[in-house]
Amino acid sequence: MTRRGAAALTAAAVLTLGACGTTYVDTSVTTVAESTTGEGESTTLPPVDDDAPIESLLDEIASLMFDLDQRIIDQDDQVGTFQRIDDLWTVAERKIREGDPDDVPNFESAIELARTGVERRRPADASKGYKIFVDVADAYLGR
Repeated sequence: MTRRGAAALTAAAVLTLGACGTTYVDTSVTTVAESTTGEGESTTLPPVDDDAPIESLLDEIASLMFDLDQRIIDQDDQVGTFQRIDDLWTVAERKIREGDPDDVPNFESAIELARTGVERRRPADASKGYKIFVDVADAYLGR
């Protein structure tokens, strides 16, 4: 094969592979400020305690992320659940950043996957986020 043929083949491969992985955003997804139950009732969650120990904050986040993928599939208050995760993360991030700022990006990648799962209705992203979060939290807490 000539250089020109190899270059053309390489260019075609790059252009073909570059077209893969197009992401579509579902703009019909909206966010709400409060949590709703299956019966249409609203529930107000207590505010996150700024003095809560980091372990309890991380455990609650993990607990909420555990079935977030199924909530996305069932369309069962995944937005309200993620809002609580985000509220807890705001407090936990501040505490982690004070002592171990290098650990924050690992947690953020897991939280971002959960966010993507909810916003784009991608349960697999939420599931991956949960798995990463549990591993990172366990390592952070020395479990």
